[in-house]
Amino acid sequence: MRWFAKLRIAGKLTAVMMAIVLLFALLTGLLFWSTISDVMRASLERRGTSVAVEVAELSSEAIQTGNLFALEELIHTTKRNNDFVAYIFLLDEQGRVMAHTFSKGMPLHLRELHPAAGEEPDVMEIRTDRGRIRDVSVPIEGGAFGTVRVGVSEDALAGLLKTNLFKLSGITLGILLLATLLIFRLSEILTRPLFHLMERAEHISKGHFSPRSIALSSSDEIGRLANAMNRMEEHLKEGARERTRLIRHIITAQEEERKRIAMELHDETGQTLTALLFSLRALANETADENMQKALLAIRDETADTLTKLRRLAVELRPPALDELGIEAALEKLVHDYRGGDAPEITLSCRIEGTLSDVESLAVYRIVQECLTNIIRHAGATRALVRLDVGERITLWVKDNGVGITGERMRAARRENHMGIYGIEERVRLLAGRMEIGSEPPDWATVYRIEFRTKGART
Repeated sequence: MRWFAKLRIAGKLTAVMMAIVLLFALLTGLLFWSTISDVMRASLERRGTSVAVEVAELSSEAIQTGNLFALEELIHTTKRNNDFVAYIFLLDEQGRVMAHTFSKGMPLHLRELHPAAGEEPDVMEIRTDRGRIRDVSVPIEGGAFGTVRVGVSEDALAGLLKTNLFKLSGITLGILLLATLLIFRLSEILTRPLFHLMERAEHISKGHFSPRSIALSSSDEIGRLANAMNRMEEHLKEGARERTRLIRHIITAQEEERKRIAMELHDETGQTLTALLFSLRALANETADENMQKALLAIRDETADTLTKLRRLAVELRPPALDELGIEAALEKLVHDYRGGDAPEITLSCRIEGTLSDVESLAVYRIVQECLTNIIRHAGATRALVRLDVGERITLWVKDNGVGITGERMRAARRENHMGIYGIEERVRLLAGRMEIGSEPPDWATVYRIEFRTKGART
């Protein structure tokens, strides 16, 4: 029954109703065959008896006068006029054949198959090489002049039954086809709202909400389901809006905190370390102890290295190039900082027509930063490509030739709290964009494609 499970609801309803109609037609046909065959068999017996009685009445005078020619003419004419009559023969009171309609001679055993029944007509079913025969026996003048035997063939009955059965089959087939069309049409009408609900549910499952509710005027189960789905979608919309608001608030607070920490590191801690460098240099120049001087200079070098790392950290927290020179210069600086050592060869390509808002620039910068971090830490790549196209839409590609990203790797990253990709998704979602992760074999094992409209296009 797997095929039945794969059918749509309309198909299932149609199949079930067709099976019911076919079963009904089969039962009706069997009942028709049984009833009509009994009725027609009884009718055939009555007609055979009527023919036999008529022959008995008409043959009485010819028998009394010994006119065998008239008897032969009578029975042959009667047989020709009644196509259901298989044979007619006359027996005298001694049981001898006076006349018959058999062209090849009278079968010897036939007259013994149905003994004379007396003074009343009698019908007996016998089996012959021509099939079942209703043999009708009628006495002539109460049996004084013999007996008339008329064989009524059921071939005519079978022909009539077949004709009527074919008619019934044709009518049933027509009704079946009409019922199938009506049932299928009715099923389509009943299930069409379900398809709309299914499509809406699929969109909702992907996070795509419709601005309009599902409009169904019916108050049946489907209408109640539509109302429940409308309420569910409204709750999900509200939850998504609240979630977006919270994420935006978190990201904004995070960026503000990064900016504040970067400024403190640069202005306060950086200046303090710079002053410390000058003090250490002055102390080293003033001391006469050579060992002390070397120790002070070593401390100065460590402090200088710490200051360099501190400034790099401040840049990572809030790149000044992003505020001062724009997204392209900030990306060039970011790529330059990632180069060297075991890092892959990174190529940057930018085509920018127009300007980006601060939110968009920061989002692009953070996305590229996170992608490059993932590539260096986890991909094992030797080459990477960053491409940014800005027009009415912002399209960003980040590609690498590393090990690639599979569903299992993403699930493992979630289990290990490596939330970089999911952070990228949240930033893209906040800008009403979309992200695709795929591959372009054989050159690129992993391809991030991120697209969203610019602020001007969104408004």
